[in-house]
Amino acid sequence: MTGITTALQNRLGWILSAIAGAAIFAAFSVWGGIPAETNAGLFWLQAGLFFLVICAFVLALWHLLIRPLAPKLRQPQIVPLKVRARETIALMLASGGFSIAVGGLWDELWHRSYGIPFGEDLLWRPHLLMYFGFATAVVTGIWALIYLNRNLRGNFQQRFRSNSLVGLLILNAAFLLYALPADPLWHWIFGEDITAWSVPHLILLASFVLTQLLALVFHASTLWRQKWRSIVNLRLGDGLSLLILASILLLWLQLMLIDWDATLAGLRLEWLGLYRPEWLLAANLLACVTFTGVIGTRFMRCAGAATAAGLLALAIRYGLIQLFEADMLQYVAWIAALLPLLAIDIWAYYCSAMKKSEPDWRGTAVVVIAAMALNAPVIRSLYQWEGSDNLAYGLAVIVTGIGMSWLSHRLADAMLRRVLVEADDVAESQAMPVKLTFGVAGAFLAFIFVFIATAAPPV
Repeated sequence: MTGITTALQNRLGWILSAIAGAAIFAAFSVWGGIPAETNAGLFWLQAGLFFLVICAFVLALWHLLIRPLAPKLRQPQIVPLKVRARETIALMLASGGFSIAVGGLWDELWHRSYGIPFGEDLLWRPHLLMYFGFATAVVTGIWALIYLNRNLRGNFQQRFRSNSLVGLLILNAAFLLYALPADPLWHWIFGEDITAWSVPHLILLASFVLTQLLALVFHASTLWRQKWRSIVNLRLGDGLSLLILASILLLWLQLMLIDWDATLAGLRLEWLGLYRPEWLLAANLLACVTFTGVIGTRFMRCAGAATAAGLLALAIRYGLIQLFEADMLQYVAWIAALLPLLAIDIWAYYCSAMKKSEPDWRGTAVVVIAAMALNAPVIRSLYQWEGSDNLAYGLAVIVTGIGMSWLSHRLADAMLRRVLVEADDVAESQAMPVKLTFGVAGAFLAFIFVFIATAAPPV
Protein backbone atom coordinates (compact mmCIF):
# COMPACT_ATOMS: atom_id res chain seq x y z
CA MET A 1 0.00 0.00 0.00
CA THR A 2 2.85 2.38 0.82
CA GLY A 3 4.42 1.74 -2.60
CA ILE A 4 1.13 2.48 -4.35
CA THR A 5 0.70 5.68 -2.35
CA THR A 6 4.23 6.79 -3.20
CA ALA A 7 3.68 6.05 -6.89
CA LEU A 8 0.44 8.05 -6.88
CA GLN A 9 2.17 10.93 -5.13
CA ASN A 10 4.99 10.90 -7.68
CA ARG A 11 2.54 10.80 -10.57
CA LEU A 12 0.46 13.60 -9.04
CA GLY A 13 3.60 15.69 -8.55
CA TRP A 14 4.62 15.40 -12.18
CA ILE A 15 1.03 16.06 -13.37
CA LEU A 16 0.95 19.24 -11.31
CA SER A 17 4.37 20.17 -12.71
CA ALA A 18 3.05 19.71 -16.26
CA ILE A 19 0.04 21.91 -15.52
CA ALA A 20 2.29 24.53 -13.93
CA GLY A 21 4.65 24.35 -16.92
CA ALA A 22 1.82 24.96 -19.38
CA ALA A 23 0.53 27.86 -17.29
CA ILE A 24 4.01 29.39 -17.06
CA PHE A 25 4.48 29.05 -20.83
CA ALA A 26 1.22 30.89 -21.47
CA ALA A 27 1.98 33.54 -18.85
CA PHE A 28 5.43 34.33 -20.22
CA SER A 29 4.02 34.45 -23.74
CA VAL A 30 1.72 37.22 -22.51
CA TRP A 31 4.40 38.98 -20.46
CA GLY A 32 6.71 38.82 -23.46
CA GLY A 33 4.27 41.05 -25.29
CA ILE A 34 2.28 40.52 -28.46
CA PRO A 35 4.11 42.37 -31.27
CA ALA A 36 2.46 45.63 -32.32
CA GLU A 37 0.07 45.52 -35.26
CA THR A 38 -0.06 41.73 -35.05
CA ASN A 39 -3.24 39.70 -35.09
CA ALA A 40 -3.59 38.20 -31.61
CA GLY A 41 -5.08 35.03 -33.06
CA LEU A 42 -2.03 34.51 -35.30
CA PHE A 43 0.27 35.09 -32.34
CA TRP A 44 -1.47 32.48 -30.20
CA LEU A 45 -1.62 30.06 -33.11
CA GLN A 46 2.15 30.27 -33.50
CA ALA A 47 2.74 30.05 -29.75
CA GLY A 48 0.43 27.03 -29.60
CA LEU A 49 2.37 25.31 -32.38
CA PHE A 50 5.62 25.90 -30.49
CA PHE A 51 4.04 24.43 -27.36
CA LEU A 52 2.82 21.36 -29.23
CA VAL A 53 6.32 20.71 -30.56
CA ILE A 54 7.67 20.94 -27.00
CA CYS A 55 4.99 18.46 -25.90
CA ALA A 56 6.05 16.13 -28.72
CA PHE A 57 9.65 16.15 -27.45
CA VAL A 58 8.45 15.52 -23.88
CA LEU A 59 6.34 12.62 -25.14
CA ALA A 60 9.35 11.22 -27.01
CA LEU A 61 11.40 11.49 -23.81
CA TRP A 62 8.70 9.64 -21.86
CA HIS A 63 8.45 6.91 -24.49
CA LEU A 64 12.19 6.38 -24.72
CA LEU A 65 13.13 6.66 -21.05
CA ILE A 66 10.11 6.08 -18.78
CA ARG A 67 7.43 4.09 -20.61
CA PRO A 68 7.50 0.35 -19.71
CA LEU A 69 9.02 -1.83 -22.40
CA ALA A 70 6.84 -4.28 -24.29
CA PRO A 71 6.56 -7.63 -22.41
CA LYS A 72 8.70 -9.51 -24.94
CA LEU A 73 11.55 -7.00 -24.82
CA ARG A 74 14.40 -7.57 -22.38
CA GLN A 75 15.56 -4.84 -20.05
CA PRO A 76 18.75 -3.39 -21.57
CA GLN A 77 22.10 -3.62 -19.83
CA ILE A 78 23.54 -0.26 -18.78
CA VAL A 79 26.61 0.60 -20.86
CA PRO A 80 28.54 3.56 -19.36
CA LEU A 81 30.79 5.70 -21.51
CA LYS A 82 34.52 5.65 -20.94
CA VAL A 83 35.93 8.30 -18.64
CA ARG A 84 37.77 10.17 -21.39
CA ALA A 85 34.61 10.31 -23.53
CA ARG A 86 32.58 11.74 -20.63
CA GLU A 87 35.30 14.23 -19.83
CA THR A 88 35.62 15.40 -23.45
CA ILE A 89 31.85 15.83 -23.81
CA ALA A 90 31.68 17.81 -20.55
CA LEU A 91 34.51 20.10 -21.66
CA MET A 92 32.92 20.68 -25.08
CA LEU A 93 29.46 21.46 -23.70
CA ALA A 94 30.83 23.66 -20.91
CA SER A 95 32.93 25.62 -23.42
CA GLY A 96 29.87 26.03 -25.62
CA GLY A 97 27.80 27.21 -22.67
CA PHE A 98 30.37 29.80 -21.69
CA SER A 99 30.52 30.99 -25.31
CA ILE A 100 26.75 31.46 -25.35
CA ALA A 101 26.82 33.35 -22.04
CA VAL A 102 29.56 35.71 -23.28
CA GLY A 103 27.95 36.05 -26.69
CA GLY A 104 24.61 36.83 -25.06
CA LEU A 105 26.02 39.78 -23.13
CA TRP A 106 27.91 40.99 -26.22
CA ASP A 107 24.78 40.63 -28.35
CA GLU A 108 22.75 42.70 -25.87
CA LEU A 109 25.40 45.42 -25.87
CA TRP A 110 25.53 45.68 -29.66
CA HIS A 111 21.74 45.67 -29.97
CA ARG A 112 21.50 48.50 -27.44
CA SER A 113 24.37 50.41 -29.07
CA TYR A 114 23.54 49.93 -32.75
CA GLY A 115 19.84 49.10 -32.81
CA ILE A 116 18.19 45.87 -33.85
CA PRO A 117 18.95 45.39 -37.56
CA PHE A 118 16.99 42.17 -38.13
CA GLY A 119 18.72 40.19 -40.85
CA GLU A 120 21.89 42.30 -40.70
CA ASP A 121 22.76 40.83 -37.30
CA LEU A 122 22.61 37.23 -38.53
CA LEU A 123 26.38 36.83 -38.91
CA TRP A 124 27.76 39.50 -36.63
CA ARG A 125 30.37 38.30 -34.17
CA PRO A 126 28.24 38.00 -31.01
CA HIS A 127 25.93 35.67 -32.92
CA LEU A 128 28.85 33.69 -34.32
CA LEU A 129 30.11 33.10 -30.79
CA MET A 130 26.66 31.92 -29.75
CA TYR A 131 26.35 29.72 -32.84
CA PHE A 132 29.60 28.04 -31.85
CA GLY A 133 28.14 27.31 -28.42
CA PHE A 134 24.99 25.76 -29.82
CA ALA A 135 27.05 23.87 -32.41
CA THR A 136 28.90 22.01 -29.64
CA ALA A 137 25.56 20.58 -28.47
CA VAL A 138 24.55 19.64 -32.01
CA VAL A 139 27.91 18.00 -32.78
CA THR A 140 27.88 15.95 -29.57
CA GLY A 141 24.31 14.93 -30.38
CA ILE A 142 25.34 13.71 -33.84
CA TRP A 143 28.24 11.79 -32.29
CA ALA A 144 25.83 10.31 -29.73
CA LEU A 145 23.51 9.12 -32.49
CA ILE A 146 26.39 7.39 -34.27
CA TYR A 147 27.58 5.85 -30.98
CA LEU A 148 24.07 4.64 -30.12
CA ASN A 149 23.65 2.91 -33.48
CA ARG A 150 27.13 1.36 -33.58
CA ASN A 151 27.82 0.38 -29.99
CA LEU A 152 24.47 -0.33 -28.32
CA ARG A 153 22.03 -3.17 -28.95
CA GLY A 154 18.26 -3.56 -29.25
CA ASN A 155 15.58 -1.29 -30.63
CA PHE A 156 15.84 2.47 -30.18
CA GLN A 157 14.05 2.34 -26.82
CA GLN A 158 16.46 -0.27 -25.50
CA ARG A 159 19.51 1.51 -26.88
CA PHE A 160 18.35 4.79 -25.39
CA ARG A 161 18.05 3.15 -21.97
CA SER A 162 21.42 1.43 -22.26
CA ASN A 163 22.88 4.91 -21.82
CA SER A 164 20.23 7.56 -21.22
CA LEU A 165 22.82 10.35 -21.22
CA VAL A 166 23.75 9.47 -24.79
CA GLY A 167 20.07 9.45 -25.65
CA LEU A 168 19.52 12.85 -24.03
CA LEU A 169 22.38 14.27 -26.10
CA ILE A 170 20.51 13.13 -29.22
CA LEU A 171 17.17 14.57 -28.11
CA ASN A 172 18.78 17.84 -27.06
CA ALA A 173 20.52 18.20 -30.44
CA ALA A 174 17.25 17.45 -32.25
CA PHE A 175 15.46 20.04 -30.13
CA LEU A 176 18.13 22.62 -30.92
CA LEU A 177 17.85 21.93 -34.65
CA TYR A 178 14.18 22.84 -34.25
CA ALA A 179 14.66 25.79 -31.89
CA LEU A 180 17.53 27.60 -33.65
CA PRO A 181 15.60 28.39 -36.88
CA ALA A 182 12.55 29.27 -34.79
CA ASP A 183 13.92 32.69 -33.81
CA PRO A 184 14.45 34.06 -37.35
CA LEU A 185 11.12 32.48 -38.34
CA TRP A 186 9.43 34.32 -35.46
CA HIS A 187 11.02 37.57 -36.62
CA TRP A 188 9.96 36.88 -40.20
CA ILE A 189 6.34 36.43 -39.10
CA PHE A 190 6.13 39.22 -36.53
CA GLY A 191 8.89 41.64 -37.60
CA GLU A 192 11.50 43.32 -35.41
CA ASP A 193 9.08 44.16 -32.60
CA ILE A 194 10.21 41.20 -30.49
CA THR A 195 11.16 41.35 -26.81
CA ALA A 196 13.79 39.29 -25.02
CA TRP A 197 10.97 37.10 -23.72
CA SER A 198 9.81 35.99 -27.15
CA VAL A 199 8.79 32.33 -27.29
CA PRO A 200 11.86 31.23 -29.35
CA HIS A 201 14.22 32.95 -26.90
CA LEU A 202 12.63 31.15 -23.94
CA ILE A 203 12.84 27.84 -25.81
CA LEU A 204 16.55 28.42 -26.53
CA LEU A 205 17.12 29.26 -22.86
CA ALA A 206 15.50 25.97 -21.83
CA SER A 207 17.71 24.06 -24.28
CA PHE A 208 20.79 25.92 -23.04
CA VAL A 209 20.04 24.95 -19.41
CA LEU A 210 19.47 21.32 -20.41
CA THR A 211 22.78 21.27 -22.28
CA GLN A 212 24.65 22.62 -19.27
CA LEU A 213 22.98 20.10 -16.96
CA LEU A 214 24.20 17.33 -19.24
CA ALA A 215 27.70 18.82 -19.09
CA LEU A 216 27.49 18.87 -15.30
CA VAL A 217 26.36 15.23 -15.12
CA PHE A 218 29.15 14.06 -17.43
CA HIS A 219 31.74 16.01 -15.46
CA ALA A 220 30.42 14.98 -12.05
CA SER A 221 30.65 11.32 -13.04
CA THR A 222 34.43 11.71 -13.46
CA LEU A 223 34.92 13.45 -10.10
CA TRP A 224 32.29 11.75 -7.97
CA ARG A 225 32.47 12.44 -4.24
CA GLN A 226 30.30 10.36 -1.93
CA LYS A 227 31.02 12.52 1.08
CA TRP A 228 29.99 16.14 1.49
CA ARG A 229 32.68 18.82 1.67
CA SER A 230 32.96 22.45 2.58
CA ILE A 231 34.10 25.12 0.17
CA VAL A 232 37.68 25.00 1.48
CA ASN A 233 38.00 21.41 0.22
CA LEU A 234 37.29 22.21 -3.43
CA ARG A 235 39.86 20.98 -5.95
CA LEU A 236 41.02 22.38 -9.26
CA GLY A 237 38.96 19.77 -11.06
CA ASP A 238 35.80 21.33 -9.59
CA GLY A 239 36.48 24.53 -11.51
CA LEU A 240 34.64 23.26 -14.59
CA SER A 241 31.52 22.54 -12.52
CA LEU A 242 31.59 26.06 -11.13
CA LEU A 243 31.98 27.48 -14.63
CA ILE A 244 28.97 25.49 -15.83
CA LEU A 245 26.85 26.78 -12.94
CA ALA A 246 28.08 30.34 -13.49
CA SER A 247 27.18 30.14 -17.19
CA ILE A 248 23.62 29.13 -16.27
CA LEU A 249 23.38 32.05 -13.85
CA LEU A 250 24.79 34.46 -16.41
CA LEU A 251 22.41 33.68 -19.27
CA TRP A 252 19.28 32.87 -17.26
CA LEU A 253 19.41 36.07 -15.20
CA GLN A 254 20.38 38.16 -18.22
CA LEU A 255 17.45 37.02 -20.34
CA MET A 256 14.83 37.03 -17.60
CA LEU A 257 15.85 40.35 -15.99
CA ILE A 258 17.09 42.19 -19.09
CA ASP A 259 14.21 44.67 -19.30
CA TRP A 260 14.43 45.63 -15.62
CA ASP A 261 18.17 46.12 -15.99
CA ALA A 262 17.46 48.38 -18.97
CA THR A 263 15.47 50.71 -16.70
CA LEU A 264 18.68 51.45 -14.77
CA ALA A 265 20.19 52.75 -18.01
CA GLY A 266 17.31 55.19 -18.47
CA LEU A 267 15.03 53.01 -20.61
CA ARG A 268 11.50 52.35 -19.41
CA LEU A 269 9.40 49.25 -19.83
CA GLU A 270 6.59 51.42 -21.17
CA TRP A 271 8.44 51.88 -24.46
CA LEU A 272 7.77 48.21 -25.12
CA GLY A 273 4.18 48.55 -24.03
CA LEU A 274 4.95 46.25 -21.10
CA TYR A 275 4.07 46.22 -17.45
CA ARG A 276 6.06 43.83 -15.29
CA PRO A 277 5.54 44.13 -11.55
CA GLU A 278 8.18 43.91 -8.87
CA TRP A 279 7.07 40.46 -7.75
CA LEU A 280 7.81 39.04 -11.21
CA LEU A 281 11.44 40.17 -10.99
CA ALA A 282 11.74 38.54 -7.56
CA ALA A 283 10.13 35.32 -8.82
CA ASN A 284 12.49 35.12 -11.82
CA LEU A 285 15.53 35.78 -9.64
CA LEU A 286 14.50 33.21 -7.05
CA ALA A 287 13.66 30.55 -9.65
CA CYS A 288 17.13 30.83 -11.20
CA VAL A 289 19.16 30.86 -7.99
CA THR A 290 17.16 28.07 -6.32
CA PHE A 291 17.53 25.82 -9.34
CA THR A 292 21.23 26.54 -9.82
CA GLY A 293 22.09 26.52 -6.12
CA VAL A 294 20.40 23.19 -5.38
CA ILE A 295 21.88 21.48 -8.44
CA GLY A 296 25.32 22.91 -7.62
CA THR A 297 25.48 21.86 -3.97
CA ARG A 298 24.00 18.42 -4.59
CA PHE A 299 26.25 17.58 -7.53
CA MET A 300 29.46 18.97 -6.18
CA ARG A 301 28.67 17.57 -2.72
CA CYS A 302 29.86 20.89 -1.42
CA ALA A 303 28.30 23.36 1.00
CA GLY A 304 29.48 26.64 -0.47
CA ALA A 305 29.35 25.70 -4.15
CA ALA A 306 26.20 27.76 -4.78
CA THR A 307 27.74 30.97 -3.42
CA ALA A 308 31.05 30.26 -5.20
CA ALA A 309 29.19 29.88 -8.51
CA GLY A 310 27.30 33.11 -7.82
CA LEU A 311 30.49 35.01 -7.07
CA LEU A 312 32.12 33.61 -10.21
CA ALA A 313 29.13 34.67 -12.31
CA LEU A 314 29.25 38.16 -10.78
CA ALA A 315 33.00 38.42 -11.43
CA ILE A 316 32.60 37.29 -15.06
CA ARG A 317 29.70 39.68 -15.65
CA TYR A 318 31.59 42.60 -14.10
CA GLY A 319 34.78 41.71 -16.00
CA LEU A 320 32.95 41.54 -19.34
CA ILE A 321 31.28 44.90 -18.70
CA GLN A 322 34.70 46.41 -18.08
CA LEU A 323 36.19 44.67 -21.13
CA PHE A 324 33.45 45.99 -23.39
CA GLU A 325 33.35 49.37 -21.57
CA ALA A 326 29.62 48.76 -21.41
CA ASP A 327 28.42 51.12 -18.69
CA MET A 328 24.84 50.71 -19.96
CA LEU A 329 24.82 47.07 -18.82
CA GLN A 330 24.21 46.13 -15.19
CA TYR A 331 25.28 43.51 -12.69
CA VAL A 332 22.92 44.34 -9.83
CA ALA A 333 20.87 41.15 -10.33
CA TRP A 334 23.97 39.04 -9.70
CA ILE A 335 24.55 40.94 -6.45
CA ALA A 336 20.94 40.33 -5.39
CA ALA A 337 21.37 36.62 -6.19
CA LEU A 338 24.11 36.10 -3.58
CA LEU A 339 21.91 36.11 -0.45
CA PRO A 340 19.56 33.24 -1.49
CA LEU A 341 22.57 31.31 -2.83
CA LEU A 342 24.26 31.72 0.54
CA ALA A 343 21.07 30.53 2.27
CA ILE A 344 21.12 27.33 0.17
CA ASP A 345 24.74 26.74 1.19
CA ILE A 346 24.00 27.29 4.87
CA TRP A 347 21.13 24.79 4.70
CA ALA A 348 23.33 22.30 2.85
CA TYR A 349 26.05 22.67 5.48
CA TYR A 350 23.58 22.23 8.34
CA CYS A 351 22.16 19.05 6.81
CA SER A 352 25.43 17.48 5.65
CA ALA A 353 27.75 18.44 8.51
CA MET A 354 25.36 18.45 11.49
CA LYS A 355 22.40 16.24 10.63
CA LYS A 356 24.51 13.93 8.42
CA SER A 357 21.75 13.79 5.83
CA GLU A 358 20.88 15.07 2.40
CA PRO A 359 19.27 18.55 2.26
CA ASP A 360 15.51 18.20 1.70
CA TRP A 361 13.37 20.42 -0.50
CA ARG A 362 11.16 21.71 2.33
CA GLY A 363 14.13 23.12 4.20
CA THR A 364 15.49 24.63 1.00
CA ALA A 365 12.13 26.30 0.38
CA VAL A 366 12.11 27.80 3.87
CA VAL A 367 15.63 29.23 3.68
CA VAL A 368 15.29 30.71 0.16
CA ILE A 369 11.94 32.31 1.05
CA ALA A 370 13.49 33.80 4.19
CA ALA A 371 16.50 35.02 2.18
CA MET A 372 14.27 36.71 -0.37
CA ALA A 373 12.28 38.37 2.42
CA LEU A 374 15.55 39.84 3.71
CA ASN A 375 16.52 40.59 0.11
CA ALA A 376 13.47 42.78 -0.58
CA PRO A 377 15.06 46.06 0.62
CA VAL A 378 18.25 45.23 -1.32
CA ILE A 379 16.35 44.58 -4.56
CA ARG A 380 14.25 47.73 -4.16
CA SER A 381 17.35 49.78 -3.48
CA LEU A 382 19.31 48.33 -6.40
CA TYR A 383 16.44 48.84 -8.83
CA GLN A 384 15.52 52.23 -7.35
CA TRP A 385 11.87 51.44 -6.72
CA GLU A 386 9.89 53.87 -4.60
CA GLY A 387 6.57 52.05 -4.24
CA SER A 388 6.08 48.36 -3.62
CA ASP A 389 3.42 45.74 -2.96
CA ASN A 390 4.61 43.63 -0.04
CA LEU A 391 1.74 41.13 -0.30
CA ALA A 392 2.30 40.39 -3.99
CA TYR A 393 6.06 40.15 -3.42
CA GLY A 394 5.58 37.75 -0.51
CA LEU A 395 3.11 35.50 -2.34
CA ALA A 396 5.33 35.34 -5.45
CA VAL A 397 8.38 34.43 -3.36
CA ILE A 398 6.50 31.75 -1.40
CA VAL A 399 5.00 30.09 -4.49
CA THR A 400 8.26 30.24 -6.45
CA GLY A 401 10.38 29.09 -3.51
CA ILE A 402 8.20 26.05 -2.83
CA GLY A 403 7.71 25.09 -6.47
CA MET A 404 11.31 25.49 -7.58
CA SER A 405 12.73 23.85 -4.44
CA TRP A 406 10.60 20.76 -5.06
CA LEU A 407 11.40 20.65 -8.77
CA SER A 408 15.14 21.21 -8.43
CA HIS A 409 15.48 18.55 -5.71
CA ARG A 410 13.51 16.01 -7.74
CA LEU A 411 15.60 16.75 -10.82
CA ALA A 412 18.83 16.60 -8.81
CA ASP A 413 17.84 13.19 -7.39
CA ALA A 414 17.17 11.83 -10.88
CA MET A 415 20.47 13.20 -12.19
CA LEU A 416 22.39 11.83 -9.21
CA ARG A 417 21.02 8.36 -9.85
CA ARG A 418 22.44 8.59 -13.36
CA VAL A 419 25.80 9.84 -12.07
CA LEU A 420 26.05 6.83 -9.76
CA VAL A 421 25.58 4.54 -12.77
CA GLU A 422 28.42 6.22 -14.68
CA ALA A 423 30.80 6.91 -11.80
CA ASP A 424 33.33 4.41 -10.49
CA ASP A 425 36.15 4.40 -7.97
CA VAL A 426 38.92 4.66 -10.56
CA ALA A 427 37.33 7.34 -12.75
CA GLU A 428 39.39 10.20 -11.34
CA SER A 429 42.66 8.33 -11.83
CA GLN A 430 41.80 7.79 -15.51
CA ALA A 431 40.85 11.41 -16.16
CA MET A 432 43.08 13.69 -18.19
CA PRO A 433 45.56 15.70 -16.09
CA VAL A 434 44.16 18.86 -14.54
CA LYS A 435 46.99 20.88 -16.10
CA LEU A 436 45.95 19.71 -19.55
CA THR A 437 42.32 20.58 -18.87
CA PHE A 438 43.25 24.05 -17.68
CA GLY A 439 45.58 24.45 -20.66
CA VAL A 440 42.73 23.71 -23.07
CA ALA A 441 40.45 26.04 -21.14
CA GLY A 442 43.10 28.78 -21.14
CA ALA A 443 43.61 28.49 -24.90
CA PHE A 444 39.85 28.69 -25.39
CA LEU A 445 39.56 31.82 -23.22
CA ALA A 446 42.45 33.40 -25.14
CA PHE A 447 40.63 32.69 -28.40
CA ILE A 448 37.45 34.34 -27.10
CA PHE A 449 39.43 37.40 -26.00
CA VAL A 450 41.07 37.74 -29.42
CA PHE A 451 37.74 37.11 -31.13
CA ILE A 452 36.20 39.98 -29.15
CA ALA A 453 39.15 42.33 -29.39
CA THR A 454 39.41 42.06 -33.18
CA ALA A 455 35.68 42.56 -33.85
CA ALA A 456 34.71 45.64 -35.82
CA PRO A 457 31.50 47.44 -34.78
CA PRO A 458 28.61 46.86 -37.24
CA VAL A 459 28.47 50.48 -38.44
